[in-house]
Amino acid sequence: MERAEQLLAEIKETITLPLHILAVCSGYKVTIQKNHLEERLPQQVHIHYGPGCPACLASPAFIDKLLEYGKRSNVIIATYNDLLGIPGTISTLEKARTSGADIRTVSAIWDVLLLAKKNRRKRIVFPALGFESAASSTAAAILQAKIAGIFNFQVLCDHKRMPACMETVLQNKEIPVQGLITSGRVAASMGSDYFLSFSEKYGIPQVISGYRPENLLEAILALARQITHQTKKTENLFLEAVSAKGNIKSHQLLEEVFEKEDTFCNGFGIVKNGGFRIKDEYRMFDAEKVFFDVKTMEPAMAEGCLCGEIMRGIKTPPDCSHFGKDCNPIQALGACMHSEEGPCRVEFLFGRNF
Repeated sequence: MERAEQLLAEIKETITLPLHILAVCSGYKVTIQKNHLEERLPQQVHIHYGPGCPACLASPAFIDKLLEYGKRSNVIIATYNDLLGIPGTISTLEKARTSGADIRTVSAIWDVLLLAKKNRRKRIVFPALGFESAASSTAAAILQAKIAGIFNFQVLCDHKRMPACMETVLQNKEIPVQGLITSGRVAASMGSDYFLSFSEKYGIPQVISGYRPENLLEAILALARQITHQTKKTENLFLEAVSAKGNIKSHQLLEEVFEKEDTFCNGFGIVKNGGFRIKDEYRMFDAEKVFFDVKTMEPAMAEGCLCGEIMRGIKTPPDCSHFGKDCNPIQALGACMHSEEGPCRVEFLFGRNF
């Protein structure tokens, strides 16, 4: 804590004007609010939380498709526990499981491959969410399934590309952004160079940070110093995990299995090159190609839910009339409240605003 106190003192000495920071990764919001850092920072520091929760960016149609697949007797949905309570248009996976659908939880994608190997007469569907680091694991699993001949393993893919989502926030200019704290998780996989264009194109400083409280305070201080000295560069403060080029294998996996596509992101609409699509040569593992006949209704968010606006950074969870009332971690109206790193859930558990 001595280091944190020192950093807070340096931040207070450095900042003389309002500083608006976009913290992209949802893990940063967890650290900042869990440790009540915002309350100890100077009032001039304004932290906006960007599109860092992949489950929160997904359309209800993603859950709707899984619910339709689950109605088939030859289908097992194998998912992470975090997805069970996320609402689709009319229901959740948890409710479908209670009604008899074969929906099982796994702790890793490799458990899904094992399940598919043991249940050859069933189709095992894995809902794939996450940014580049998660997408590379999905790609590795698809390649392993092909090598092992596990062709009853299917992926419903909704992986997002973090740079495209970040760029949408910066282009929309709905919130002032003077500096970026960019995802250490994605950078660990893809490298710091993956994000260089933001400082160059938009003329703003950028810091790649770790996730401990002192890491975030160091990042805020680094941005404050850059702005004071009018520099606009990318600083990697997460050297123990992030290199310039990242994990070369991750790059290779993504390039081999996926191609970029325009995709829907909750709150943003269609984002150009915002997602990953499974290449045609691996279509036997693409749930949407295998279950091409599945139809779903027009997706809809709960009336009054501000999840999309919160993901854009223009609203905060307490701005929502449902927050903490008919929307809470036990009974969530959307992924922003249900997902473990959803901004509404984090605010509910660690915030002091209601």
